Amino acid sequence: MNAFTGGLLALALISLGAQASEKEIRAKVQAKLGAKVKSITPSPVPGMFEVVAGNSIFYVSEDGNYVLSGNLYSLKDDKLTSLTEKRQDQVRLAAIKPYEASMIVFPAAQQKHVVTVFTDTDCGYCQRLHAHMKQYNDLGITIRYLAFPRAGLSSPAATELESVWCAKDQQAAMNLAKHRQQVPKASCADDPVPEHYQLGRSLNVTGTPSMILDDGTLVPGYLPPERLVKALEKQ
Repeated sequence: MNAFTGGLLALALISLGAQASEKEIRAKVQAKLGAKVKSITPSPVPGMFEVVAGNSIFYVSEDGNYVLSGNLYSLKDDKLTSLTEKRQDQVRLAAIKPYEASMIVFPAAQQKHVVTVFTDTDCGYCQRLHAHMKQYNDLGITIRYLAFPRAGLSSPAATELESVWCAKDQQAAMNLAKHRQQVPKASCADDPVPEHYQLGRSLNVTGTPSMILDDGTLVPGYLPPERLVKALEKQ
């Protein structure tokens, strides 16, 4: 849970007055929570708005007086379905899209699925994932990397990730890093590692590897090629 979500749980009341407009709700929520409101739309529950802010989802009463953080479930068709999780998948996909140009991509020749992975260079399971890159690609899975130095932006891993992302041949540098070989030091003005790290934190990424499947589902941890393709086929 990040600080933003924790703040939501502690928040019980937004003082707006009766019959608040969508514009008033947006302004007050943004001021109270310090996070940019991306959207406000009617929720499936009458009298409640769905609010997306800071890549998190919560619900505000129609009069703007109450806020609710948590999963909204549907009981239709005798099935328990988290509508919040489904919506969160869409939010994740929208959040990572602006970063596609700065991802390091290992493409499948016959692409069937695209999986985005928050990775660190000194992470054992990240190294195991990378060691099976050919198997992922042979199964039609393209792997796209975003940087997530688990120990923070001042860590040696963050410096190594910067060298990987700023290398002339990023794939070659990533191969060296994942095989624990020395990566030539490199830096660049447009180093994306800090932005990738903050993106991961906003999506509640806490460890590596963390996979975002092509439907937006977040899978925390490593899945070998055969298990990953089964998870993708169940989407």
